[in-house]
Amino acid sequence: MNVEVIVRVDGREVETLKQQISGQPVDIEQQTEALKDRVGQAVLSEAFFRFDGELRQPRCCGRVMHRKGTRSVPVMSQSGEIDFKRRRYRCPKCRRCCTPADALVWCGKHRITRHLGKQICQLATLEHFTRLEQLMADQHAVHIGHDDMLQLVHDVGTVVDGQRQTAAKFAMESPSAIEAKVRPKRVHVSCDGIMYCTNEREPCPAAPNTNRLLWRQMRVGCVYWQDENECWQKQVVWGQEDLGTFAASLFRLACEHGYRDADEKIFIADGGEWCWGIHDKYFADADGILDWYHASEHVWDCGKVLHSADDVKPWVDEGLELLRTKGGEGLLDWLQPQLSGLRGRKRKAMNSLLGYFRSRVGLTNYPAYRENNCQIGSGMIESTAKQLVGIRLKGPGMHWSPIGASAVTALKAHNINNNWHNLWKNLVL
Repeated sequence: MNVEVIVRVDGREVETLKQQISGQPVDIEQQTEALKDRVGQAVLSEAFFRFDGELRQPRCCGRVMHRKGTRSVPVMSQSGEIDFKRRRYRCPKCRRCCTPADALVWCGKHRITRHLGKQICQLATLEHFTRLEQLMADQHAVHIGHDDMLQLVHDVGTVVDGQRQTAAKFAMESPSAIEAKVRPKRVHVSCDGIMYCTNEREPCPAAPNTNRLLWRQMRVGCVYWQDENECWQKQVVWGQEDLGTFAASLFRLACEHGYRDADEKIFIADGGEWCWGIHDKYFADADGILDWYHASEHVWDCGKVLHSADDVKPWVDEGLELLRTKGGEGLLDWLQPQLSGLRGRKRKAMNSLLGYFRSRVGLTNYPAYRENNCQIGSGMIESTAKQLVGIRLKGPGMHWSPIGASAVTALKAHNINNNWHNLWKNLVL
């Protein structure tokens, strides 16, 4: 069948499109989508030109810039490549030229519309870069090179990561100015680190003449609570810069989600010293809980040194039962008498376990936590680390530049936080 589409804008005919549509149903649908794209290109070209004409005439050196005609450039949109005709201006004093519409239509320095850039960046949080080019062609009939999309994601993600760091500095300087968006009665805060492979290299200790890929740590944090329907809600934050900036980012996120006004405040983490440093600086008024899994892991490690494979489980079970019912103090009271008969590596393992729990006895009051219906495991932050970093950054054969890792993680975090569309409304590139 012959299809003819007349595109009129405000009564004026902009373009007439003709297309022969035939074949099997799948072919008909593809040809129809192609026709829709041609209509979209015609409408976008006209709409962008009108939008440009409505912009205020720019100023430079304190003077209104002179208009110097129009100039057309090809811009890639979701409907395909369009001819973007925009007005060009020049300063009469310094002779600087500018085209104001570019910053509002393009995605940063890339000749890609913001809407299409938004879709590319969202897809990049889910898929490997090597597949992006084909996926965009298959799903949207848009052909953009791999390197162009990679650079776009890096540029946008770097801006988003910079916004977080700027907000963190504000939190350090003016913590009282942070406004709460929600006010739950109980707020949990947690943080952890997850390693990913970079494209940087370091000397390999096992083979001095060769280099190996270097691994870096991405810090992740989350704030979670139950809403009025007792459904769990979560917000996440990320960072691999200095610890102080990440800690301030986590504090800001917690304050935005009701930490300061909460009746109950809980900070839960594993045994990492940097995690509890954040607790001491920003969340000292919260009840600290040492993750049960990491605590029990230390008991198991010691038990494997003290006992044979057949005897280790009964010993560990007895110790963990005391830890669960009497807390760290009960476990220490049970362990201390056993030290006298030990020598060598067994004594060293026992001293290590005693030292571990002595320094964390205030974080291991598990009977009280359970009585108050508190979570004693850090499963939420463990799943957050996997969801935010592990799934995307630790795929088979993946290695990243630190900038690229931060950029993709920044975009992924806004997607997880259900802030994707709001982010792009206010994003300045």
